[in-house]
Amino acid sequence: MFENIPPLFYALAATVCFSYSSTIFTEFARKISPFWMNTFKAFVALFAFWITVLMMDNWVSIGPKSLLALLSSGCIGLMIGDIFMLHAMKDLGASRMLMIFGLQPFFLGIGGYFLFNQNFSASIFLGVLLMLSCLYTISLESYKKSGSWQLRGMIAGLIAILLDAIGVLMTRYGFDSSEGISSAQVNAIRCVGAIIGFLIVNYTYTPKSERLKINPTWNQLTKSEKWRIVIGSLGGTYFSLMLYLTAISKGQLSVISSVSVTGPMFAGAFECIKNKKLPSLYLIIAFIFFFGGFYIFSRG
Repeated sequence: MFENIPPLFYALAATVCFSYSSTIFTEFARKISPFWMNTFKAFVALFAFWITVLMMDNWVSIGPKSLLALLSSGCIGLMIGDIFMLHAMKDLGASRMLMIFGLQPFFLGIGGYFLFNQNFSASIFLGVLLMLSCLYTISLESYKKSGSWQLRGMIAGLIAILLDAIGVLMTRYGFDSSEGISSAQVNAIRCVGAIIGFLIVNYTYTPKSERLKINPTWNQLTKSEKWRIVIGSLGGTYFSLMLYLTAISKGQLSVISSVSVTGPMFAGAFECIKNKKLPSLYLIIAFIFFFGGFYIFSRG
């Protein structure tokens, strides 16, 4: 049944999950630290994916090159890249950080063209432009409110999308090189790579007095905060990655990433619901651009 679902809709579902969870990531990145938040969600995802793999009982043997690519993808994209992402969220906020991901389709479109012989046709280019117009509309509204681009957060965000794009390309290589491998297995291996990245950062580059301790911080959280941080970690890491990697394993990278970078629009919609306010004109225009691009991609 699920095999007939277009990859575009997997990407859309992943974007909605991550957009909601990113508001939780931002809250605790500010309250605790980006490194703690990123490490905690990586451990939650690690356990969730390995439980899924064991329950599915469909482990596929892969070659050393694919294994290295997936481990590197997790280390570079899920750990190091997401640390920069959470630093950007801490400075810019969730929706503005997600706007920066509007540049990712071009990185992945170029990578997909050279590495996987994927087309970058005029219709796809038009769809990408419409998705980026969606992001620009939200960005314009945000800029008019704040009057500042906050350069430090922007640079952290740009580094994050570059590392994330490298991770996505490595992941696609792992998929293409390992016939029959599932999204759950790929994510389980990537999460191991993320934990390796944590160990490298925490025990090599971090002074001993400043090394991360998960349990003391966890015990200081309230029951409500614990529930929210676990739900956010599952939604923004486990469910969104499962859906997103299913999408990129079947679809064209530039198309999938163009849908995925519309997170700011959904984050804005969640804020309207939470604050019980009507959507702004900018948000309405952004939705129009989004549905235009989504229609083009679904037709292609």
